[in-house]
Amino acid sequence: MEQILVVEDEQAIRDTLQEILELAGYSVLTAQNGKIGFDIIVKDHPDLVLCDVNMPELGGFELLEAVNQRFKDEIIPPFLFLTAKVEAEGLRYGMSLGADDYIFKPFSSSDILKTVRLRLDRRIQLLDKSRSVVKTETMIGDANKIALPCNDGLELVSFDKIIKCQADRAYCNFYLTDNRKILVSKPMKDFEEILSSKTFLKVHKSTIVNIKHIEKFVRGKAGYLLMSDGSSVNVSVRKKEELLHLLKGNK
Repeated sequence: MEQILVVEDEQAIRDTLQEILELAGYSVLTAQNGKIGFDIIVKDHPDLVLCDVNMPELGGFELLEAVNQRFKDEIIPPFLFLTAKVEAEGLRYGMSLGADDYIFKPFSSSDILKTVRLRLDRRIQLLDKSRSVVKTETMIGDANKIALPCNDGLELVSFDKIIKCQADRAYCNFYLTDNRKILVSKPMKDFEEILSSKTFLKVHKSTIVNIKHIEKFVRGKAGYLLMSDGSSVNVSVRKKEELLHLLKGNK
């Protein structure tokens, strides 16, 4: 049974949401503020969080930010925000944190159930796609390719065509030489071993680059890289010397 956490400071709304969801067959946990909601997320790992934006103790956006900090590259549940009114800037801020959708008050039971089901189904698809990718030693289609999950299944991609891999919360993006970006429903750390065995280096906690696609290293306290696709990538201080050594040997 799928489990949903409702975080809402108004008891009447909280009780209404719990009733709607339980009648639809979901298991429901509740919290009256973001601080309690955070503890439940850490302990129980619900499948989805339905959360008010404005609450005492810890608001909805602050809760999602805390969850992102706590779980870093791990998969977190979809966040649906409940709000009576939010400015465009607030909407954009919530989406930048990883909000999956907004439900505006007053809402109907059909609004709640339709949006919840849509986001749970999307989560199932992403998790299934993640499970379809086997462990590191079997992820190579041949000696020069890696199997990446995409919308149509698995795509074999040549290592030489990968410019960089960047973390995106619990997922990661592969940037390719044909200007495509493949979103993969696995954390970047799952690819570090296989990429590091090729011409790749992790230059920042969120980025692995293909040494072959570095156009220029711009010096600074840590510095940054200019890549073949015109993008720039920050370099952490502790990776600077290793990077310079590799670049020197790659000339």
